[in-house]
Amino acid sequence: MGGNIRLPIDYIVFVDSKEYINLSHEGKYNIARQIGIINQKLKNKNVMLMGPGRWGTSTPALGVPVHFTELCNMSVMCEIAYSNEGLMPELSYGSHFFQDLVEAGIFYVALFDNNKDIVFNEEKLKSYKNIVKEIIKETNINIDVIKIYKTKGLEIYSDITTQIVTCAYDTSL
Repeated sequence: MGGNIRLPIDYIVFVDSKEYINLSHEGKYNIARQIGIINQKLKNKNVMLMGPGRWGTSTPALGVPVHFTELCNMSVMCEIAYSNEGLMPELSYGSHFFQDLVEAGIFYVALFDNNKDIVFNEEKLKSYKNIVKEIIKETNINIDVIKIYKTKGLEIYSDITTQIVTCAYDTSL
């Protein structure tokens, strides 16, 4: 969603769906608050936030119930569908949350697991070192659910004409 973009990504903040769905109702709200802490710690960095279902939902079973202020410093927000777990992106074009994304210039991406044209290598992403404890010193951060990956040379590129979004490493670096 959005126009053309070419943006280097400094960090990926990833919420692991398999761990997230096993949390209690309260635990899911705690993840949202922890995303808010990360949002402040990584302010002024190019950060891609990725997670299951719908960001900003009021129903934690459908996604991460963050408030806009808990992700307002992110550069890219990516909702990932996990249809087997009932976690589906559902962008509300008329919602205040979506309007806040547009006004803040946060680039929106939805990854649908049942679309053959979408390639998302989650296992490759999870193979990188999780540096969440290096960024967040709070002892209550849930490192099983929230992962932070430092990325060097990663770029997101979107071409509105071709409707193609690519996130890959620039091999010339």
